[in-house]
Amino acid sequence: MSYLPACRSETPIAEGNFPMGIFKLAPNFWFIKARVKLAGEDRRKQERFTGSKADAESRYLEMKRELRGERKPVRAFADLMDAYAAVRTEIKGSQAYIFRTLRTDLGSVDILELGAALGRYYAILKTSPSKVTGKRLGAASLNRFRTMVAAVLNLAVQAGTLDKSPLNAAVWPKAKEIPRDRFLEPIEEARLLAAVEKGAPHLYPILRFALLVPCRKSELVRMTRDDLDLINNAIRVHNGTTKNDEGSWKPIPPEMVPYFRSLSPESPFLFFRLRKGRPAPLGDFKRAWATAKRLAGIRDLHFHDSRHVSATNMVAAGTPERAVMDIAGWKTNMLDTYWKSSSRRALGLAKFRIGRGNDGATSAESTGKSGVDGSERAVS
Repeated sequence: MSYLPACRSETPIAEGNFPMGIFKLAPNFWFIKARVKLAGEDRRKQERFTGSKADAESRYLEMKRELRGERKPVRAFADLMDAYAAVRTEIKGSQAYIFRTLRTDLGSVDILELGAALGRYYAILKTSPSKVTGKRLGAASLNRFRTMVAAVLNLAVQAGTLDKSPLNAAVWPKAKEIPRDRFLEPIEEARLLAAVEKGAPHLYPILRFALLVPCRKSELVRMTRDDLDLINNAIRVHNGTTKNDEGSWKPIPPEMVPYFRSLSPESPFLFFRLRKGRPAPLGDFKRAWATAKRLAGIRDLHFHDSRHVSATNMVAAGTPERAVMDIAGWKTNMLDTYWKSSSRRALGLAKFRIGRGNDGATSAESTGKSGVDGSERAVS
């Protein structure tokens, strides 16, 4: 944990006639120092804290209890969530947003009333607009909220705080997810790449790579020169930076090797944009992506769809499915879902046995040639 030294300009907040060790550094940003004397031992603890004044005061009192060796009584769902956060240590990305939302909406609920509260919350959640998009939450989003609640409650059961999780299918059913049925045909790929090269050239390398190798956007924008292995033509994705927290290796396709070998030594990033003449991370490139789609005349396309495209194309080119799953970072066979999204590609891979006809001809196999060559996968 990082600490900040107390400075003279910091002003302590008083509670009654007793000064608390809370110092305001900036709006909603505090430096907390707690101290207790126990059996002649002087115990101290300090940390930086982000939150409201009330939250800072609550954290100060909690730190005092920790120094005394007292356990905080578990009374509300927020207590269970805090215990979960302490075990996970770091909750990032969309999970952090879901965690904050759940803690705000359900944090004050008594753990004895969680069952009924979760049922009411689910009914509200599925009809309320998203704070980000303004649209109703889809099945996948509802399931992400449910997964977070389940993880918190399961940990509480393992720790003995709860005898049984109040979450079940009757209280909060798992929503049925329908995978996106979106696939780019070769002519669309070519049109999109041309549009990106014209309207958002800084996205051209990352899009080319994404259409060839199944990656998440977050993995791509975080790739650095330190992760690049030009001897084995691979890129390392580290543990803890992926959705499943497990790292992987991404192969570099032959056509992308020249790009990585020609990278400027000034850039620590593998994919970047120039800002004031210097390499800068791509970050969230929603506007540039929207411009590229408009120029290409393509509307219904997410950048994440490139992951489906590349995975299916790798299988169609003859890559073993197990290898594609490892490269993509799938623990379960998500490939089955994505393959169905491009069933037209499977038409040319179908094999048929020609039976004995009326003329008594011997049976033979016939393989379609209209699809992508190189794969032996049959469609039943």
